[in-house]
Amino acid sequence: MKKTLIILCCILTFLTYAQPTKEQIQQVEEAKKEVKRMKGQPFPEFNLATLEGTTYTKEDLKGKILLVNFWFSRCTPCIKEMPEMNEMVQSFAAEGIVFLAPTFDDHFTVKKFLQKREFEYQIVPDVKDFCLEMNVRSYPTHFVVNREGIIEKVVIGYSSMTVGALRKSIWKLLKSE
Repeated sequence: MKKTLIILCCILTFLTYAQPTKEQIQQVEEAKKEVKRMKGQPFPEFNLATLEGTTYTKEDLKGKILLVNFWFSRCTPCIKEMPEMNEMVQSFAAEGIVFLAPTFDDHFTVKKFLQKREFEYQIVPDVKDFCLEMNVRSYPTHFVVNREGIIEKVVIGYSSMTVGALRKSIWKLLKSE
């Protein structure tokens, strides 16, 4: 009886604290709308250092197409899309597109994650402030940025159509040269 009561208390505690509140759900939905409104706007200034130590700024990438994928190591949809994203990186290798993957995960967590999984983007760890600045609350979130630094496409979440939508957007930019 005592064990059952303890188990029930644990379950109730989990259900109480694990479920997002209505307010939290509304905040995420509002953030998604804000992010989608960024289409057509300039991508914000940034100074991001990759896991390997390469630094990228908006100014450095002027004239290049940029695909930014916000993710984190415990994000199931992020992990699920990685093989397809890796294929996309390989298929556009000759085009000079820059693939950046900012995450709020720290260096240690990312390195440990990469021991088990391959992710061919330039990974930018420990940038929680940048994630918040971009209003990213849903993962993965993708931004396709044109050569002038303008956001051409925003894709939030993962589905069977995500990579196709990103590829189409990149091809459109490549053809407009």
